Amino acid sequence: MIGLCGWDTVARAERGRRPAAGAAEPGGTAIFLRNYWYVAAWSGEVGRAPLQRWLLNEPVVLWRRGDGTPCALADRCPHRGAPLSNGRVVGDDIVCGYHGLGFCGDGSCTQVPGIDDVPAGLSTRHYPVAERWGWIFLWMGDPALADEAAIPDYHWNDDPGWAGRGETLPVAVNYTLVRDNLLDLSHAHFVHQKTLATDAVVDAPVKTEFDGESLRVIRDMRGIEPSPFFKRLCGFNGAVDHRQEVTFTPAANIVISVRVRSTENPDHAVENRVLNAMTPETDRSTHYFWSLQRDTQLDDAALTDAMFTANRDTFFEDVAVIEAQQKMLDTAPEPAQPVRWHIDKGVDRAQRWVAKLLREEAAQTGRAAAAG
Repeated sequence: MIGLCGWDTVARAERGRRPAAGAAEPGGTAIFLRNYWYVAAWSGEVGRAPLQRWLLNEPVVLWRRGDGTPCALADRCPHRGAPLSNGRVVGDDIVCGYHGLGFCGDGSCTQVPGIDDVPAGLSTRHYPVAERWGWIFLWMGDPALADEAAIPDYHWNDDPGWAGRGETLPVAVNYTLVRDNLLDLSHAHFVHQKTLATDAVVDAPVKTEFDGESLRVIRDMRGIEPSPFFKRLCGFNGAVDHRQEVTFTPAANIVISVRVRSTENPDHAVENRVLNAMTPETDRSTHYFWSLQRDTQLDDAALTDAMFTANRDTFFEDVAVIEAQQKMLDTAPEPAQPVRWHIDKGVDRAQRWVAKLLREEAAQTGRAAAAG
């Protein structure tokens, strides 16, 4: 049996309470990794009107300057705590709808009605922002550590050699349950009977690889019956070789690579990428950004819609399971002891890796605070 970690640690630490931003588990371990890029929105969601979004238990307001550059600030006016998202954008600044204080994209106050000189130091928190591949990313930790080279690679979202679409699903669970569900290749036979289920999903061995930068869970299935998804949408009828590779990188990014090839006609092949960004909203809710991209029949809009619908229906099946799971974990008697075996290697490795990163980040934050 593998020891307690991951969701169980969170469940024990948070059961019966909703911690404020920056809250920690017993022993000082932070609930969320912060010095990482998180997807905050689709590019099309953010415009000149303010958009409020809760991220990692923090209210954030997003908008665009006149030149289209996205901005993000803490969604609390430092005057008396009103949400800046209830205000309006004037020029490049956001103006509080309560008393008219204005703030630019770096958080500095630019105007206080009735006062000629803005008080020195009056500002609100700003978040480094980057826009890539149809998504807007926010750095939720120390702005001085933000490095755009560390933005996770989701280039398939707007690569001209791929086609597809995606959406955001609200999921009423801790984000780790979404992550662990995606790293678990064996549940498909039981949860997704109409889309992904084949006997080989249970019988084929799973390999786990970890190099310190990413975690991969891989399953190669040779000469198997194609799943209902690939039969119906991709025209596979005879035996296929089917490879699944799930790659996880912190804080909450998963790319699923799927390759299916006919054993009788090797030219009949398809490759998909399922892009998954699981951004915590609170400790019990997640913004699940996902997109399904393919490398064939790029101009077939009907196929794009059909694959999107089939994949979304699959995710709805997952959501029903993990939201019920969250309720059970929250009410589990002490201690909630998970039982694990070989199919859980990827899940366990991800949990232990993130727990280690949380400890290291907490220690780094503690050293910085001690240094003043």
